[in-house]
Amino acid sequence: MNRIEGDMLSHTLNVMALAREAALARGRAEQAQALAPVVDGLRSLVTASSQAPAARAAPGSGAVFQDMLAALQSSPLAGPAERCDVVAAMAAGGMADLDIARHLGMTQEEVRLIVFTRQSAAASGGVR
Repeated sequence: MNRIEGDMLSHTLNVMALAREAALARGRAEQAQALAPVVDGLRSLVTASSQAPAARAAPGSGAVFQDMLAALQSSPLAGPAERCDVVAAMAAGGMADLDIARHLGMTQEEVRLIVFTRQSAAASGGVR
């Protein structure tokens, strides 16, 4: 695994952990509970990738995204907010809109809308 893929995985873990902590802070225990297995799965992937870098696939192969998707699919997302967070994280990691849509069972237009909305909100100083 190359340095960029390892960083993306680590950053995705941080984003998901932050989303879980934000849910707890807002009193959304069910949402936080739904994110816990995702955070745990990502944490184990980060640990495994740092311990066995030679056993990983060649750089650019998408193995990191496949690992992330496997962790997400083992624990369904609780609602639209979590799906939006995952779409935004995958897009920020460089995954194509079509690939995100295929893996999450969404249309490409839904993915584009989420990404555009997040980028617009960030540019205007919005929270999301």
